Amino acid sequence: MASVIDFSALTLNNEEARSSAEVVFEHAFFRPELERIHGVQTGVEMDKYIPIFGKLGLVGKVDPGSCGVNSNTGTIPTSQKTWTPKLISDRLTHCQANLPDKLKFWKKSRIAANTWEEIENEAKAFTEDMVMEAIKNSQIRIAEFSKTTLSPVGDATGDETLTAGTPKTYFNMLNGMWAQLEADAALAPANKGFRYIESKNSEATKTAQLALSSTAALDMFRALYNGISPEAFESGNLTFQITKSYFDNWQDLLEDKSLVFSLDRTEQGATKWQYRGIPIVIRYDWDRIIKTYFDNGTTYYLPHRALLADINNIPIGTSDSESLSALDSFYDKVTKSHYIDFAYKIDCKVLVESELAYAF
Repeated sequence: MASVIDFSALTLNNEEARSSAEVVFEHAFFRPELERIHGVQTGVEMDKYIPIFGKLGLVGKVDPGSCGVNSNTGTIPTSQKTWTPKLISDRLTHCQANLPDKLKFWKKSRIAANTWEEIENEAKAFTEDMVMEAIKNSQIRIAEFSKTTLSPVGDATGDETLTAGTPKTYFNMLNGMWAQLEADAALAPANKGFRYIESKNSEATKTAQLALSSTAALDMFRALYNGISPEAFESGNLTFQITKSYFDNWQDLLEDKSLVFSLDRTEQGATKWQYRGIPIVIRYDWDRIIKTYFDNGTTYYLPHRALLADINNIPIGTSDSESLSALDSFYDKVTKSHYIDFAYKIDCKVLVESELAYAF
């Protein structure tokens, strides 16, 4: 039976690293915590409706007098959306016998008979940590980048937007946030969010796409701030989320103008980036996902993206928050293997489109 860890690239000898302190681990992919970029709603089940109430229109006219009364026929408009969460699951398997005998940095004892079910070793802890990191990455990928029509280059079905060889079943389970924003942008502008078109996204080569103009990020920030509806400011919870490509461009501009130290502020030793008082979250993970999974060989699919929204207006729905951070790890004596199972329900909804601004 296979192992979660691929040891095939290791040339083991008697002087291999003897402790985890001597091993180099790649840094985990950066991703913001889920609660920082989306509201999280629990208790969400299939076909559960989300009622959306609008605002009552004009009221209040000059009183007609003479015992008359004004009659207002205005109503509060309503609409609804439907949660359609998908059950996401996987099982990963590790066979103890596949641990190379000379791999000493995960050996708690020199007694060769010791096996996983008998000792609490570092290999198990490491594997579980890596699986949990992958689970959290999957939640953001599915909530934001999934789309039911996605398929890889060379696939006879779908839109062939994914990088060649990418299994489409990891991406086409539901219509996530970006799919919904693209659908909104294609509709008539009435009551929809404001879209800023980044012209570099439509260039014919990767080199041309990545060559942003010197003021590209500033132009984007201004457009989104000025274009979003006034009602969006009422919550006081607006946040910019931007690709690293936009952030780098903005930083370059600030440095060129010698403004980099005057336009950021430091809180508790950490730099908190803002634009016109609105916090900025740099989505390094967006750049990684786009360049890894949305590359047709010639161009990237919309490499520069930004969103200005209240995170509660782009909520993630799940049956319970505990399942988003839980896994079941157990050893089976029949197969002499360790299994790691996980399962969670997830969906993402763009609620009030008119209170969003986005760039792509």
